[in-house]
Amino acid sequence: MLKKSLIIVGIIATVLMVSACSGTETLLQRNWGKSYETATYNQILNPDADKNLKPVDSLDGQAAENDLQRYRDIFKEKKAEQPVNLINLK
Repeated sequence: MLKKSLIIVGIIATVLMVSACSGTETLLQRNWGKSYETATYNQILNPDADKNLKPVDSLDGQAAENDLQRYRDIFKEKKAEQPVNLINLK
């Protein structure tokens, strides 16, 4: 009886270890090499892009300033971190 229970525990432990190692793909793993592929694609798409020296006019100054201000405000806000307490978990 003890021998069977040890075998069962061993099988369960092995299955758990194998399943833990085969976790889901992370965001980094899914996007690995995307920036390189995008740069290569854009260079193939328009190989003469370096000859156009006109400025990009897609975002006006006021909109860019608002975006930049919102980005800077993110770092100003300090969120109060409450300590994790085993009794007060919700």
